[in-house]
Amino acid sequence: MARLNEFQIAGYALAAGFPPNEIATATAVALAESGGDTNATNHNTNGSYDYGIWQINTVHGGLLNQGDKFNPLDNAKMALTIWKGAGNKWTPWSVYKSGVYRAQLLKGTAGAAKPAMPGSAPAADAWKPPLVSPEGEPMTNPEGEVIPPSSPLDPVVNTLGSVVTSLQTLTDTLTTTISTLLSGGFWLRIGAFVVGALLIAVSLLKLSNVDKVVAAIPKVPIPI
Repeated sequence: MARLNEFQIAGYALAAGFPPNEIATATAVALAESGGDTNATNHNTNGSYDYGIWQINTVHGGLLNQGDKFNPLDNAKMALTIWKGAGNKWTPWSVYKSGVYRAQLLKGTAGAAKPAMPGSAPAADAWKPPLVSPEGEPMTNPEGEVIPPSSPLDPVVNTLGSVVTSLQTLTDTLTTTISTLLSGGFWLRIGAFVVGALLIAVSLLKLSNVDKVVAAIPKVPIPI
């Protein structure tokens, strides 16, 4: 029995012709179906059999005859044909439809990031299982980076953060306004404006009084 790791499985999926954006899912499906065992054989309750790393079912009899079902590259090519026949979807695999494959997606993602092509040495960096919380939630990603824990209070904290930021902005604006009002230059400009307005008003008043004086002077008839 040959058991492949996620890097080797990803390499066979890539060599068979799967698009790069499908390698992670292809690897996760293979791990969920066979655990990476290239010689895996499963007898189903309906009498059919599943073979190889991607567990190709005997319903695809003609396809199984096109290569060695226990050869991982041939098995990957068979899986690719089935995948294309389903409209580039993974629905023919029960682990995909049931969602079981998702438990292997972290490994699939790690394998897709560093696929070991057939004939090459396995990836140097062995995959390390993620740290998990008591509830079984992953706490690290495939690169070993800690995933920040989520909390029901996160939306509240984010809202409070926005409120604090808004208050800080308002405080800064008020501080700037008060500083301007208290500055000497500001009041000098106000004073100059008031004095100028008073001078204009006095001038207008004087002009008005001159007109009244002129109007009060009696008119003396000039003899002709």
